[in-house]
Amino acid sequence: MTIDRILEAIEVDLQPFAFCEIKGASTTLALPGQTQAILHYVTGGRGDIIIGKHSPQKISRGTIILLPAFQHHQLISATETTDPLPQCRPIDTALKHILAGHGPQTLGAVCGLVDISYQGITGILNLIQEPLIEHLEPGDRIRNAMDELVLELTNPTIGTRALARSLLEQCIIMLLRRHHNKGHKSINWLNGVADQQMWTILQHILDTSKEAHTVESLADKAGMSRAHFAKRFKEIYGTGPIDLLRSIRMRRAAELLSGSDLPIKTIASKIGYKSRSYFTRTFEIEFGKTPDKYRKSMNSTT
Repeated sequence: MTIDRILEAIEVDLQPFAFCEIKGASTTLALPGQTQAILHYVTGGRGDIIIGKHSPQKISRGTIILLPAFQHHQLISATETTDPLPQCRPIDTALKHILAGHGPQTLGAVCGLVDISYQGITGILNLIQEPLIEHLEPGDRIRNAMDELVLELTNPTIGTRALARSLLEQCIIMLLRRHHNKGHKSINWLNGVADQQMWTILQHILDTSKEAHTVESLADKAGMSRAHFAKRFKEIYGTGPIDLLRSIRMRRAAELLSGSDLPIKTIASKIGYKSRSYFTRTFEIEFGKTPDKYRKSMNSTT
């Protein structure tokens, strides 16, 4: 199975979009981590993006950012822009207008949640561990498609939702292909998709993450020795199978913490942990907060 066939088969889900307008130099718009990947496309102005505790990165008109799930980040405006920012006209209730600061326009971006499914499996973008950030020059094919997407979202008419979904799919496929060709480590999972044996194991982990998998049990399912399986898995996906399983479980727990009022013990059980205390320690290592504090922080941003 080739990567080309994988890109043909993926489906992109169009989630709610927002037009973010940040006014005034050095105004900050803090955005909480989402349970899905988030896409930012800068439509005008310039500034910085700060992801977690990392150093600021410059952004300007034409910059596209694809962030993995659960990444807290900030958009910070710079100086006043002469670029015209698009006027927000909602497509149904999907396109919201988020305004931060006062004064002259300095930074504008179209932002939205993105999900990709492949062969019935959703949340594929959750396998991306590092942000994809690229500045697109005028005439770039991805930039052209994103500009068309912005035009559709800000001037909705008959067929806008279908066309917007198609344009977004084009952008995501081109972005994934470009970073794969560059050897970006966050796209390593595409190599796994091209290896049917290892892709079957990844599907199994995603589908049955609650089960008590071990390296030995997964190697047996793959029909490989433990050592060969562990080495091959890490070569393809950039992490060990149990590390990936733990990450998938923790992201599922984060979704339940932010989207339900289930007790912590129940959530631990749902994702495969019998001990609440062990689950709490593991969750804190993954997200830097206990489940209780994480839930409170997510509730405070909604």
